[in-house]
Amino acid sequence: MKDSLLDLAVKNFENENFPKAIQLFEKILKLDPDNPVALINNSSCLAEIGKYEEAMEQLEFFLKKYPNDFDALYNKATTLYDMDQYEEALDTFDIALKIDPKNSQALCNKANVLVALGRHNDAISVYKHALQVEPRDIEILNNIGIVYAGQKKHEKAIKYFETALDKQRNDIDSLCNLGNSLLEIENYKSAYKCFRQVVKLDPTDFDAAFRLGITCNNLNMPDRALIYFNKLLRRDKNNIDALINKGYSLHLLGKYGRAILCYKEVLKQDPDEINAIYYMSKSTARQNDAKQTCDLISKLLKLQFLNDHDHDHDHDHDHDHDHDHVHLIEKIQKDSDFKKMRTNANFLFLLKHN
Repeated sequence: MKDSLLDLAVKNFENENFPKAIQLFEKILKLDPDNPVALINNSSCLAEIGKYEEAMEQLEFFLKKYPNDFDALYNKATTLYDMDQYEEALDTFDIALKIDPKNSQALCNKANVLVALGRHNDAISVYKHALQVEPRDIEILNNIGIVYAGQKKHEKAIKYFETALDKQRNDIDSLCNLGNSLLEIENYKSAYKCFRQVVKLDPTDFDAAFRLGITCNNLNMPDRALIYFNKLLRRDKNNIDALINKGYSLHLLGKYGRAILCYKEVLKQDPDEINAIYYMSKSTARQNDAKQTCDLISKLLKLQFLNDHDHDHDHDHDHDHDHDHVHLIEKIQKDSDFKKMRTNANFLFLLKHN
């Protein structure tokens, strides 16, 4: 009876029916309180539904009797990670890895903890150790690439994402990660191929469709970008990012009035949305509406100043506090959409005295 019940409980766990699995595991534990499979898997189920304290209680109970049980230590470490107790998670993974030094899952998760602690170079070293154990592991390859991408080392990141795709050609995560890094280094043609492939594999992937639209805009294909942004907005009509980028597609097509309507929809939701204000000012400048453009630029510069001030107050850095503000003014000065505004006295005054 116990074995058949255990099989059923494990099957429910594997199918992610956690409440049912917990119910069955607890029946087993009433009959056999020390059953290691039931106890360890039950703790995993509890953690999956956010009952971390209960999961930890069961694991600690088990580890008092069996302090060197790898599975229990591994589950304890992953649960601590889920609880944002990173230092304790790291210590527990180290104990587990003394028992099984070549466990690639434990190595990978230890590296994840190091990433959470901001120790990115240490994380890469541990990921690479895990990769020596499992050279074909797609998750490890992607994780290394993601850390490099986070460090803006996109050329290195791309190599790992491409290696992952060599192992599994249509892996959606690898394609998206590769596309993101290619987008960052402005290799738009290759990024387009990645996101296009993802959308073919999974037409419901919102993020890939969104990034495909952005890539189309960068490739000067705004008509095609509009197709993707319109699809996204049919699923989520108030999505701010999709509305802003749809507006920019319309702007690139010279449909400035329709672009402005998109930005106005965003500003109804968030009157201080900086990107919407900036792109709207580009469209009003193209319409030769000097007053509206100056009003928008004035608001934009005030918001940027307030954002810079808040950032400085929160972080108490010693660097140049006006960097972002100056960068925005330089961006406006260089933006070809404001070319005709460069003879407007109010516009020039705003840029000079902010």
